[in-house]
Amino acid sequence: MALEYSKQISKANTQKEKATYDRKAYRANYFPKLSATGTFLYTPKTIDYTINGGYLPTYTPDANGQLQPNVMVNPSTGQPVMGSDGNPVFNMYAFMPDVNLEIGLKGVALAGVKLEQPIYMGGKIRKANEMAGLAEEMADANIRLQQSNVIYESDQAYWTYLTLKDKVKAAKEYKKMLDELVKILQNSYDTGMSSRNDLLKAEVKRNEAVLMVQKAENGRELARMNLCRIIGLPLNTSVTAADSLTIGVIPSTNPEDENPQNRPAWQIVKKQVELKQQQVGLTRADFLPQLGASAGYNYLEGPKINGSTYAGTAFTAMASLKIPIFNWGEGRNKIKAAEAEQEMQKTDLQDVTEKMTLQIAKARFNLKDALTRLNLTEKALEQAKENLKESKDNYEVGMETLANYLEGQAQWEKALSDNIDAKSNVKLSVTQYLKTIGKLVPANDTAKKKE
Repeated sequence: MALEYSKQISKANTQKEKATYDRKAYRANYFPKLSATGTFLYTPKTIDYTINGGYLPTYTPDANGQLQPNVMVNPSTGQPVMGSDGNPVFNMYAFMPDVNLEIGLKGVALAGVKLEQPIYMGGKIRKANEMAGLAEEMADANIRLQQSNVIYESDQAYWTYLTLKDKVKAAKEYKKMLDELVKILQNSYDTGMSSRNDLLKAEVKRNEAVLMVQKAENGRELARMNLCRIIGLPLNTSVTAADSLTIGVIPSTNPEDENPQNRPAWQIVKKQVELKQQQVGLTRADFLPQLGASAGYNYLEGPKINGSTYAGTAFTAMASLKIPIFNWGEGRNKIKAAEAEQEMQKTDLQDVTEKMTLQIAKARFNLKDALTRLNLTEKALEQAKENLKESKDNYEVGMETLANYLEGQAQWEKALSDNIDAKSNVKLSVTQYLKTIGKLVPANDTAKKKE
């Protein structure tokens, strides 16, 4: 219920969806892109242009039908007659008058389709896709991390609730014991068999027990409300625990399982190192040759030339090559900066690995300490029970003072409370240990959910 209700897990799942869509979007860069374009141009002013006319040389066909310049030949020399401008003089010239052009653009439409295909972009597309894949893997690890956090928080709330539930029971038993003692002393006082001082001592202890029960009940209610908050129920929901505060099976501490690499948090940092490595390649790609090709088919309508409207279609193809030559060291410096970031991330990974190794060792020691403490509290509780029984028997036959009997009851209550805390501490230590070794959430849990 906590996993389903958690806002952090919901956010992590949304981040995973985003990473998946980003990866698909980057993958599309491998394929050609088809686009349609349309342009409309309106210019009220016409464009007037005059092509100057003049005299043009003429040509005559020779015996083979090839056109030859119709130049004037000097009969004595057989060479072309040259004019004052240094050019040959022709026997005949054709006259071309000036040509006036009027171009109107009062409504020109251009429409077409264009196909673009990157051929080589310096590895940028491949690097971007690999980075998108790493981001998706990081999102998977983050889901497991959030699941682990939620399970840990849920376990804390659940076992805390059971702990306080048992403490309420223990406090009520202690109060019941004192109620019976007060009742006996009241009867003894009424019959003159005991002093008022003894009765008052017992009543003081009973009042303390009343307050103890109240505090335990208040703590239990707060723990119940906190548990309801975590599992997404209204805070006033009644809760009935299916478990009791028993130890059960304790997982073995196997050094082979105590590897920080099993933890989702470590995996995220490792992916960040790989991400920085891909960033170096992506930065380098900006300063490598880039080659692309495009083809299009366009339709043009609207231009008017001397009053006649032009319309037509045309096919175009183009290849583009860009080769960076000199950029004042920009590329080299950017690559060095990206490599420096990668080194910093590697240092962070080493630091995280060492810290997580210490956390695992600490969690293992805490679990061992918790089990030792449980064993000691069980022995202490057994001794306190035996001591209370003997003290009660001796008090009833007048061989024990009231103060010693009350002290025996208090020691029994404290031993019982310590034993309850020890059981809870073992449960929480187990959860903490599993969390630090990355076994609180199965490694394939996310994969199963995806299927």
